[in-house]
Amino acid sequence: MTQPELSASTIRVLASGLGFDLCRIAAPQSGAVHADYLEAWLEEGCHGDMAWLARNPDIRMHPDRLLVADSQPVRTLVVLGVDYLHADLPEHVRRDPSRGIFARYAWQEDYHDQIKPRLFELDALVRSISGRTAHARCWVDTGPVLERDWAMASGLAFTGKNCCSINPELGSWIFLAVLAIPETVAPDPAPVIRPPTPTLSPIAVMDGLPYEQDLGSWIGEETSDATRTMTCGRCTRCLEQCPTDAFRGPLMLDARRCISYWTIEAKGAVPRDLRSRFGNLVFGCDVCQEVCPWNHDRKPGTGFLAHRPIQTKWMAPRLLDGFQEDHPYWLDDTAFRAYFRRSAVKRAKRTGMLRNVCTALGNWGTPSTLPALEKALQEDSAVVREHAVWALGQVMRKSADSSAADILGAHRAGETDAGVREELALQLER
Repeated sequence: MTQPELSASTIRVLASGLGFDLCRIAAPQSGAVHADYLEAWLEEGCHGDMAWLARNPDIRMHPDRLLVADSQPVRTLVVLGVDYLHADLPEHVRRDPSRGIFARYAWQEDYHDQIKPRLFELDALVRSISGRTAHARCWVDTGPVLERDWAMASGLAFTGKNCCSINPELGSWIFLAVLAIPETVAPDPAPVIRPPTPTLSPIAVMDGLPYEQDLGSWIGEETSDATRTMTCGRCTRCLEQCPTDAFRGPLMLDARRCISYWTIEAKGAVPRDLRSRFGNLVFGCDVCQEVCPWNHDRKPGTGFLAHRPIQTKWMAPRLLDGFQEDHPYWLDDTAFRAYFRRSAVKRAKRTGMLRNVCTALGNWGTPSTLPALEKALQEDSAVVREHAVWALGQVMRKSADSSAADILGAHRAGETDAGVREELALQLER
């Protein structure tokens, strides 16, 4: 049997057989197009506590300098996408303040664990054609690779004003992954830029471009329909609807104001001025994707995640359920690990999630939350206690029940942490 040639079309067939919805080929020698923006963004500290984003900047911006497979340079990037939205929540559930809303990507088992084995399989198939014996490198948003840049360079997606990668068919509900191989494969044509093309400097982007500014438009080789031109145009919905005003302008997201950053990545206390804006979002935030027109008329993918079960208990659990004695997953590490086994939610850790839940309980503001918040006050974590105090203050102001003030007063005498004591003073003296 004749061995197939290792080409972009061959790799696409292999990737499709493994359940990937999208697959395109990029040449890493060109360098990441947003490298200057990343450098300016990091210098200003917009990444918050995500220190790993500042590591390996040279490789992140020039992956061809990375050595793989017996110290060979990366010559080809296989950029892959998997559609992950195959269900949704009724609006009345999403707006129910007694429920904690999780980002849609966390409704199934951790995507890293589902995608990475398929990347290994794809590499094995490539090796079977090329004869390479050493393994290549692959990442699912965990390595020094600017996936969104390579998605755009390959024509898989374009970067929207909300910084999400948007595919003309699937919208932005996609996971990106990259397989870096030493074989040379002719790259897919980059999208064709339609004039006029604005010139954007990193300084201008960091300062904040006008929301309505058209950032340009592109036509992919497989996009003949003009209505599928890759562009945000003058649309401003994602920027205007952000609950915390995290966007300084198009392409400029300050993670230090982003709900996803605070509820997933950050370990400290959420800034006081942001807490009331979180509503009932306890793990991530999808608002800038929910309002995007590209996601309103999309055709769901048929990849492997389309056939994986949704874990309904991870969609919008009732906030108070995790405080019950029979499954206290907000209060007990073992119960937390069991309830969120194989879930991406474990990244936030139990104390991080309890902090988030306390914020949501405060935004709900009903006296029925008092027993749960009183339990949260007993946590070893000062961050959790601070948020429980803040939440009790919200209940105190939103209801006529004096019990919240009594709980805060009783706790004040024994509290030793300076941050929690400051929060107690603020809530009791208002």
